[in-house]
Amino acid sequence: MTNPPLPVNPSAQAVDTQAASGTHPDLDSFTRLPAEATFPRRTAARKLLQRPDIHTLLLQSATTPTGRQAAFDIAHTDIEDHLDQAWTRNVEAWIELLHASWQESAHLCSNTAWAGRQAGSSVLGHLTLDRVLRTPASSTTARTRLHLYALALRYDFRCRSIQELFDQHTTPVRELDPFSRALHTYALLGQSNPAALDLIAPLLADADDHPKVAHALLHGLWMGEDLPNQPREMLTLLERPVFAARPDGIALFRKARALRRLRRLDEALTAINDAMEHLAPGTDASVHSDLVRERSLIIAARESASLPTAATCAQL
Repeated sequence: MTNPPLPVNPSAQAVDTQAASGTHPDLDSFTRLPAEATFPRRTAARKLLQRPDIHTLLLQSATTPTGRQAAFDIAHTDIEDHLDQAWTRNVEAWIELLHASWQESAHLCSNTAWAGRQAGSSVLGHLTLDRVLRTPASSTTARTRLHLYALALRYDFRCRSIQELFDQHTTPVRELDPFSRALHTYALLGQSNPAALDLIAPLLADADDHPKVAHALLHGLWMGEDLPNQPREMLTLLERPVFAARPDGIALFRKARALRRLRRLDEALTAINDAMEHLAPGTDASVHSDLVRERSLIIAARESASLPTAATCAQL
């Protein structure tokens, strides 16, 4: 972390008038930058992170939705800039400092765990199973470590290891936050456990259709090749507002796979083309390669379906 965490209670700190009011010109400039302006936002975040009072400033601004989003975006930049260090501790410190909800933890942990993996600095190289299991269950750090560790296993498709993690955890799964439960359900779905299908609707209801929860469940369905009616279950989930409200490249990629399995090949091709159009800027090249591969499979299936059958050839 660029600055050591400040005490959680900022009222005891000596803050300037701008910080106390929750505003600052540099922070206001940051919040006005559009989300797609990746490079300018990172530059602005790095400038803010150089301030000795940055934690106090962010805590004061985090009383509004815009200020809170800015605080987590700046935290994300700080974490990604130090992936060559013990960065999972950095995540823990930011989540503790900002009093992150489970939803905010899900978002920050998902994005940084993926960034760490892509940078060759996986969570699994910094955080051990023993540390996850030994952390006092009631602490915020326990939730953060569980999120990070289970996400790292999910990104490596290690469904059985995730199930073993939750089997060993001191807190029963039913008492965990919705995102932790979604990661557990992902592992069951990914192993084609049909009982996990009954967990989807109640979990989405508890999570109020949170995008990170929905994506974890969709990923599990995508992995569960032998689940009953797997492609139709995927399409049912994709009809929910969390996916239907706005185009999502990854969701459309998974939709294309489901449609291909149902032999609805023209629809599948449309879905994968839409997925390519809606990938977020800066998406890792390996993800784009997955989409290209799926498109090739759809085209191959279409060409195969158009070939004359042996019976037709015999009549020629």
